[in-house]
Amino acid sequence: MKKTLIATLLVSAVSLSQAADWPNWRGPDYNGISQETDWFEKWGSSGPKRLWNASVGTGFAAVSVADGRVFTMGNKSNKDTVYALDEATGETLWKYTYSSPLSPNSYDGGPNATPTVDGDRVYTFSKDGQVYCLEAATGKRVWYKKLVNTYKVKKPTWGHASSPYITGDRVILNAGTHGLALDKHTGNLLWKTGTTAAGYATPVPYDHLGTPALVIFGKSKAYGVRIRDGAKLWSKTFQDRYQTNAADPILYNGNIFLTTNSKDGEMIQLRGSAGSSVHTLWKNRDMSIHFNPPVVVGDYLYGFDGRVNNSDDLRCINLKTGDTEWSKSSIPCGSIMASDGKLIVLSRKGDLYVAEASPSRFKQLAKSKVLTGTCWTVPVLANRSLYVRNSRGTLYKLQMSEQVVEPQPLAVSLNGAQLEFSWPAKGDFILESTVALGQAADWSEVGSGTAKEDNRNVVRVRPSAAQQFFRLRSE
Repeated sequence: MKKTLIATLLVSAVSLSQAADWPNWRGPDYNGISQETDWFEKWGSSGPKRLWNASVGTGFAAVSVADGRVFTMGNKSNKDTVYALDEATGETLWKYTYSSPLSPNSYDGGPNATPTVDGDRVYTFSKDGQVYCLEAATGKRVWYKKLVNTYKVKKPTWGHASSPYITGDRVILNAGTHGLALDKHTGNLLWKTGTTAAGYATPVPYDHLGTPALVIFGKSKAYGVRIRDGAKLWSKTFQDRYQTNAADPILYNGNIFLTTNSKDGEMIQLRGSAGSSVHTLWKNRDMSIHFNPPVVVGDYLYGFDGRVNNSDDLRCINLKTGDTEWSKSSIPCGSIMASDGKLIVLSRKGDLYVAEASPSRFKQLAKSKVLTGTCWTVPVLANRSLYVRNSRGTLYKLQMSEQVVEPQPLAVSLNGAQLEFSWPAKGDFILESTVALGQAADWSEVGSGTAKEDNRNVVRVRPSAAQQFFRLRSE
């Protein structure tokens, strides 16, 4: 058979700056900071373009975005539903529903925790202590546990709110005195630390003198917990009069910032040969956060001080000194994340702000009304789009920047018995091959690797004897 070799350039819409999934609460680094760049284009008077919307039920779960799917939760008619939506269209790919009370208590009720994606599984935690492991692609249940019944842990006043934290073979939840760990494959108990009611914050990973550990908020104390076995490494009494402890602890330069409603924010340092002694470095009464945690950009912390129904201030705190650098009022009960040196802020009333993360003053870059109703859920930036929702379950995907199509000139030449493919060394592209086009195409990466030569990427391929097609695809 005569050998036919066809090179084809198939480049989908791609922006050559960095984009990223957001697979869990507060993102891949557990700090509310996205590593995306060049995502912001100042919008006009009409605000950012709405790409799609979905109705996901009452609740406060944020979204997790992974492998082309958007995951979130909501409640309707005393039933929780886990949703998997198509990232591009918002279409419901699958949903998983189970009985769970709405449980409004001075707020609308519904799920508090955000789904966590780990590989081909997604893990969820309900207010009444139900833990589910589902197949991310299909929603099929892998395992299920009800912690209140099985392990006798007490439910906090406003229901469980910790998003699942996954490390190694463990899924760790803020349930019981200071945490509980299940085997992520089977749901079997690995360790628990007691049965008293938990705090509401999600565990935060840190390095304890070379030992993997977590900072976990109980209802009246902060704890250092060893991941391996749940052993307590240190503790510090920390509570407000309602015993909420809902805002995640914040790490900075080896120290830990603690904050809760109507109590001074406090920077602590672990001392002693075992790191079990807790020393206060400074306190600041300007940063008493009710539930949405702040973010750290450089040496500065940005977050909202104040109660949900009172006047709230967005503030900037110098983490080295504990001094308040500036305050911005009139953004009620906001939530915040950051990316590329910018703050992304959503107010309780649905006003979206983008501002520079600057310690000198609040430098607003853009503002738009994007939602109505109560908006306590933190916005999520993923792959140059922003996800925002309200308590009644209206979820919008907003466009933050245009994706750019940049065809890459592909050169093909014969180099002895090999084909040589080359293209400009700009962006992330891989060379793939298939022996059939259309629905039967089975594209796979070819070549022994990409080399950079004279500012071009080069792959040399020894083609098969059969007809073979090649394409350059964006990663």
